[in-house]
Amino acid sequence: MKLALLPVNVRIGDFEGNLKIHRTRVKEAVAEGASFLVFPELSLVGYLPKDLLTRPDWQKRAETQLEDFHAWLRAEYPKIGVVVGTTLATGATRGLANGAVFLHGAEREDRAKTLIPYYDVFHESRYFDAATALAESYRAPISFAGKKIGLLICEDSWHEMQIRGRKIYSGNPTAQFAGADLIVNLSASPYDQEKKARRRATLQKCATEVGVPIAYVNHFGGHDDILFDGDAFFVDAKGQLRAEKMEAGKEPLLLRLDGEIKSSRPLQDAGLRDLSTMLVTGIRDYAHKNGFRRAVLGISGGIDSALVATLACEALGPENVIGLVLPTKFSSVHSVEDAEELAAKTGLQKRHLPIKMIHSTFSMALSPFFAGQKDDATDENLQARIRGTAVMAFANKFQALALATGNKSEFAMGYTTLYGDMCGALAVIGDLYKTEVYALAAYLNSVQARIPERTLTKAPSAELRPNQTDQDSLPPYDLLDLALKLLVEEELGPLVALPRLQKEFPEADLTLLESIARTVRINEHKRKQAPPILRVSGRAFGSGRLYPLTCLY
Repeated sequence: MKLALLPVNVRIGDFEGNLKIHRTRVKEAVAEGASFLVFPELSLVGYLPKDLLTRPDWQKRAETQLEDFHAWLRAEYPKIGVVVGTTLATGATRGLANGAVFLHGAEREDRAKTLIPYYDVFHESRYFDAATALAESYRAPISFAGKKIGLLICEDSWHEMQIRGRKIYSGNPTAQFAGADLIVNLSASPYDQEKKARRRATLQKCATEVGVPIAYVNHFGGHDDILFDGDAFFVDAKGQLRAEKMEAGKEPLLLRLDGEIKSSRPLQDAGLRDLSTMLVTGIRDYAHKNGFRRAVLGISGGIDSALVATLACEALGPENVIGLVLPTKFSSVHSVEDAEELAAKTGLQKRHLPIKMIHSTFSMALSPFFAGQKDDATDENLQARIRGTAVMAFANKFQALALATGNKSEFAMGYTTLYGDMCGALAVIGDLYKTEVYALAAYLNSVQARIPERTLTKAPSAELRPNQTDQDSLPPYDLLDLALKLLVEEELGPLVALPRLQKEFPEADLTLLESIARTVRINEHKRKQAPPILRVSGRAFGSGRLYPLTCLY
């Protein structure tokens, strides 16, 4: 039996388009000699449709799509076996299950997900019944080519999942398939920078516990703020990793299970390469799936806009990226030069639009009302908002996707301007701390030098007042980023986080850490108004972090 693991890049609710993708992938896999094909979780409808699942017509369309796919397989490829993900109607509480459907000739067998997550970005228990609430047949193995095969769906292999040291599931769906010949896991597992290693370790442990080999296949592509890496791999009954698809993309991983298993690529770690690939994928898919061919952003000569512009050029082609150089009276000559050098090296479409006169006019109009008031951030924010207006004007005029360039350190600390540099439809690097921005930029330059060297080495600055640097308002980024990881990603209080921080930065004290924590808290309202942030960590600002705006904690 030759197994094909088939990552797909689909669009949520695109019933006709997704069906076409599945047919194409079947043809490709069969042409390579595959006889048993496995698609990811909810592959036919996309992950996760959220409240589209509550629409009265949803399941009728999903069922029609599945029937059309089955009829096509029965007519064109009656001898192969296919496992596909979709929603299934149930008579239980929620009325729907997250299903894995086995199709072989005229045969159809439905299975359902057992562990239904509700944490971080996973909101499945809002929509789906667990397999344990359905008939026993929804958890039984299937038979194909003389082999007994267990079907698991994503979270079913994460039965030991813990949150803050507390195990959230009871029972082990993998255990029911002890004695099977093979287990396959259909997944929609969001990418983050540490997920690949955790994912392999989890599936390796599952295989060892039951003594059964496990094949794994994940979605690929961007769905709003969530990214999928198209992972696919195989571990044997002893938990040894025998084959994996190394690079993100649509290529299937083909395995012959009755002979030697080999990987088509050498096993290696490529964290920054994968991070770059996923951010590029996120831009490309968000744009194309929402009908955009172009993107626009402000380029200041700083590291954040330089990184976003470089990624956007790779995603959409430099001819489709508009970079606005928007100098104020405080912009340094070298910043303008760096922005122009970036445009020349990337090939993006540069537009030079000084805003000094616009800012002066706006300031004059406001001055009678502000007379006698003390100086504050109002003037700085005014400049940022003029820039934001320019970006959005170009976005409207040229039907371009506006890209925000703020990073996670800035979003955490509120070092962003509402309706200014936060303007945009997508925040590309909003889940990268400033230190990670520099690391990724340096990596991209090692592949192809496009970001000016001075951009990588000069002190970061918004240049909204004379001789301004970020460190006028923020702690050094290496200290700040570690503090934020402890406070935001690990959700530690300042007292608990302080000893960890002081191991790296002995000069840090409780007053500083409490000030950072307070600043994070009071800027929640800004993050609620931010564009969708591409998620590349286990704890991003966005749909997986639901904090109240009004609180004192």
